[in-house]
Amino acid sequence: MNYTSINHIKTYPDLASSLQGHGTVLITGGGTGIGAATAHSYARSGTKHVILLGRRPGPLASTAESIRSAHPETKVTTCAIDVLSASALTEAFEDAGRVDVVIHAASVLPTMSSLTNPDLDVDAWWKGFEINVRGTLNVARALIQSVKDGENQAVFVNLNTAGTLVPPLPGMGGYIVSKLGLLKMLEYLGAESRERVRLVSVHPGLIRTDVALQLEEKGLVFPYEDISLPADFLVWVAGEEAAFLANKFVFANWDINELKARKDEIMNSSELTLGLNGVPRSI
Repeated sequence: MNYTSINHIKTYPDLASSLQGHGTVLITGGGTGIGAATAHSYARSGTKHVILLGRRPGPLASTAESIRSAHPETKVTTCAIDVLSASALTEAFEDAGRVDVVIHAASVLPTMSSLTNPDLDVDAWWKGFEINVRGTLNVARALIQSVKDGENQAVFVNLNTAGTLVPPLPGMGGYIVSKLGLLKMLEYLGAESRERVRLVSVHPGLIRTDVALQLEEKGLVFPYEDISLPADFLVWVAGEEAAFLANKFVFANWDINELKARKDEIMNSSELTLGLNGVPRSI
């Protein structure tokens, strides 16, 4: 899905050199995969404090130690919390003080199955909505509520998938349908909290993470991008240079120079938002 004429498969000099650090960045799903790689990129860019949030203490501790070793000037803390616990998230944000950026990478791939399968576990299928939609709402609300009147906007970056924009993929209904609902929910959050938080949705690319391994077991194998691409893009997109992408859905492999060249067009139109093919149309 091309939007720029140049599409990248790994980080590149113009992207890597455009990264800026922040005060405090909180990353959900920060113990593994894209979340962990992004945490390293934020530390490398000069971020003062990185908070890794996830369910499993072990991976969080391992990633925190690797960041401390590589970037001792960055403070790293861990927070073992389930995103379905709104009260625990609120407490975590209160403990953190001012959080400038949230990278929400935590999600779940429900058991792959046809929706017409008589043996479909509907409760497990719905669990995908609980974590991917309700969990995201909990994290976003905790950030929004933590921003005090008069403070600068915080930034909420949510990982989504290009799968929401293509025809059905075998067995992926539980994941893709929840992610499509998530895009619309983020539109509402962005419209209702624009003075406090800037929101943007990002397709990180096809990265060989644990989710990709689950897909491979079902025969879905893709050409993968390097994890360095989303790790750096998720730093850039939270910076001031990318503020024009507020409330948009963007892909990490799109060229940032071409995006910036279209800044006015993107800001002042429905570009990069959900719509209906063929509408509007003059008959």
